[in-house]
Amino acid sequence: MIKSIIIDISVVLGLLIGVPFLFIYILAGINRQSKTLLVRRFGVRSQVLFGCLGIVVHELSHLIIAVIFAHQIVSVRLIKFPKDTDPSLGYVNHRWNPHNLYQSVGNLFIGVAPVFGSCAVIALLAKLLIPNAYQWLQTIAQNPQLIASLPLPSINWLSSLFFLLLTANICIGGFDLSAADYHNALQGLFKTIVVIVFITLLLLFMPFQAAVFSAGIQLIKIMGLILTGNVIVSLIVNGLLRFL
Repeated sequence: MIKSIIIDISVVLGLLIGVPFLFIYILAGINRQSKTLLVRRFGVRSQVLFGCLGIVVHELSHLIIAVIFAHQIVSVRLIKFPKDTDPSLGYVNHRWNPHNLYQSVGNLFIGVAPVFGSCAVIALLAKLLIPNAYQWLQTIAQNPQLIASLPLPSINWLSSLFFLLLTANICIGGFDLSAADYHNALQGLFKTIVVIVFITLLLLFMPFQAAVFSAGIQLIKIMGLILTGNVIVSLIVNGLLRFL
């Protein structure tokens, strides 16, 4: 019984914390390198010129999640050109009560919010600009066994090119997490783990646990597919920048 509970908790933590953080680390690393290549080739301001949409999405993601977790917003700047004395491209300064569990847990989600915010915007763009491909990916996420038999979707090349340009802009400006972002996330990591363990223990003794876990796994599959797609796009952008 105890062994089974420990295994279940470990699986939940791995899926909710381990898998997302692995993708976050990979995406942030690839796109940080892309920005470095961009700066070397076109100068420090090129980060804003080629990643403006991503930068705004990055800072808005911080801001929205900070508000959701009841943090006090001190100052916000969604985008700015970097300087030698201040290399930041934007900022959201906020305060919270360290004795408030809800606000403390929020630090984890605020820190990593740009990765998921960028993914959400890219998914929305895909739904609007390449709906057939979006529907195809949704079907594959829900029924992976169909990947070999499902015909490839028809696409509009102009819409697809526009989608790729916007996605590249978001990848360059949105996914790279700063040292401050990681530090902020780590402040809420331990308390978040405690909350997840507590909720998992409660669900294990509920009659509807199977339905909850099934829905959670389905959500993680979709999230994993979106994150994998963004890793691929980020690698393509990184590769193109190497040849510029």
